[in-house]
Amino acid sequence: MTGTRAFIAIGVLLGEQHSFMHDLESFFWVLFWICVHYDGPNESRVVDEFNKWNYISPETLAGLKKGQVVHEGDFIKLVEKYFRPYYQPLIPVVNRLRKVVFPNSGRWEKEDEGLYAEMGRIIEEARNDPKIERRDSFADLVSSAGKSNANKTVRR
Repeated sequence: MTGTRAFIAIGVLLGEQHSFMHDLESFFWVLFWICVHYDGPNESRVVDEFNKWNYISPETLAGLKKGQVVHEGDFIKLVEKYFRPYYQPLIPVVNRLRKVVFPNSGRWEKEDEGLYAEMGRIIEEARNDPKIERRDSFADLVSSAGKSNANKTVRR
């Protein structure tokens, strides 16, 4: 198992054969981490609750991650508590991603060839949502997710 432990998909932590689905789940965990640990492009923090993810056993981490995503109400409380103010507007977007990455509030059981496109649609809708204030770092985040034509115009 290689990679930053906090970003590794639950199945990989449990020893499953790698799948593209694990890569898409890892994207979810990277986004989650950014929203918890960064308050925009210039301010970061260490959150012990999640920083320990990099030091505990893979099996323990898999259990913790599952516990974070299985119940929507618990997930919303968690992200409302830990997402930095800069990323609070993304809570509904991250929750929508959670619902498709973890169908039926659990781990996926079969590969879904449409998951990449569905995640892309969710991100694209967020980019175009006038209720979400656009900031350069969000446009950069979207660009890093494969959207090379991200519009960096700020909406207020």
